[in-house]
Amino acid sequence: MRLDTPGTAVHENTLARTDSATIAGSARRTRSHARLGRVVAAGAIAAALVLGAAACSAGGSDAASAADTRTVSTAHGDVKVPAHPLRVVSVHSWTTESLYDLGVKPIAVEDGGAEYVPSRYLTNWKAAKKISSGADVDLEQIAALKPDLIVGVDVPYLTKLYPKLEAIAPTAFAAFDGKWTTPAIATADFINDDAALTKLQGSYTSKLDEIRSTYGEQLKTAKWDVIQGGFDEGNYWIYGEKSSVGTILTDLDAPLASASAAVKDDNSTSVSYEQAALLSDADYIIYYANNDGTPANNIQNLFDLQAYKQLPAVTAGHVIGTSDFLTGSYADAIGVLDAIEQVLKTSAK
Repeated sequence: MRLDTPGTAVHENTLARTDSATIAGSARRTRSHARLGRVVAAGAIAAALVLGAAACSAGGSDAASAADTRTVSTAHGDVKVPAHPLRVVSVHSWTTESLYDLGVKPIAVEDGGAEYVPSRYLTNWKAAKKISSGADVDLEQIAALKPDLIVGVDVPYLTKLYPKLEAIAPTAFAAFDGKWTTPAIATADFINDDAALTKLQGSYTSKLDEIRSTYGEQLKTAKWDVIQGGFDEGNYWIYGEKSSVGTILTDLDAPLASASAAVKDDNSTSVSYEQAALLSDADYIIYYANNDGTPANNIQNLFDLQAYKQLPAVTAGHVIGTSDFLTGSYADAIGVLDAIEQVLKTSAK
């Protein structure tokens, strides 16, 4: 399962994709997120980690001089990082995806499950070395790779590993605050590429404007519910306005239907599959899908119910899945917009 939001499985909200904070319960979007990562003991290994950290640099040669570093703001305070890192390890899917957006191929990445990786990233992700399995992080392997920068998101299981990671190389974590933009913006800062970030932000804004211009009337009146298969026994999850998809719908000025609108304090709420009728006033339903288009996690349990099949949005064909549901990068967000546009286009025919 994808651990974008630790805490349980791909769950944007619980903390946890994806922690009491928010999403995710990421899920990564995971959104079972949390067995605490495998921690390598101290002693000789710890010494080796520190030596490895000292040995690495942006060019793979001697340690970078002060002139070759810069200070960035992170979830753990100010951190001095290479001005132009060349050997980046990413321990969280959101920073991994944001690195790919920025044209950077990390030398190693997390493994939360290939099926959860959006297809646009899949080739690069498969080619990278894997330094974790779920929340089980291999510190020895990271040290052996001699990274000059480690990036991630400050989700609970990574927070606990932070002291060991920073002993290997400069480690910069984005805050885990429930906003999908936070890791995307922070990652650009960590690798010193504000220009690429500005371009991505412009692409997102342009896509918003394009959809509003084409489907403005539909967006004013159509209401949306946002759902994901749950890992609570017999339950699915309904996401609200503070979830990543919820905030993207808000950016589109698209109103939520009553089930999603009722989710206020948290990013999601867990309800019984038998409560499919909660979605009855939705004109559109958007859900979490694997990268091959199949329903992710256990949401098929809901889809198989007759009460679900009789929902107005379902009978009208106004249901769309997206593997970008647990949004952590600008390309993810644009992917969500593409899914919204696709279902709007279908219904406009």
